[in-house]
Amino acid sequence: MVHNRPDSRRGGLSLLELLAVVVILGILAGLIVPRFGKQSLQAKRDACQVHKGEIEVQAILWYKATGRWPAGDLSDIGSDPGYFPDGLPVCPVDGSRYRLDSNGRVVGHDHK
Repeated sequence: MVHNRPDSRRGGLSLLELLAVVVILGILAGLIVPRFGKQSLQAKRDACQVHKGEIEVQAILWYKATGRWPAGDLSDIGSDPGYFPDGLPVCPVDGSRYRLDSNGRVVGHDHK
């Protein structure tokens, strides 16, 4: 007796095909994710340089207005909302605070 039943094979992916897709996606992720990490670190380094420049410009303006450089820890200029209305920036690379030398230049933060 021969049964005439429709093909019992379902449409879709087999386990082996699904495994192949997951492996390929894993390889692609392994190649792409490190590049985003490097770009993110470089963006943070660039932002740190921008913060340094902004602080130094504000320090020059402070010097022109008061005749003296801001405190090394930026406590005086940082408390004046005319110079930093959103508060003093912190380093996006390591979260540390910026400091000035006696000539109004930001010290440190030479991220390589």
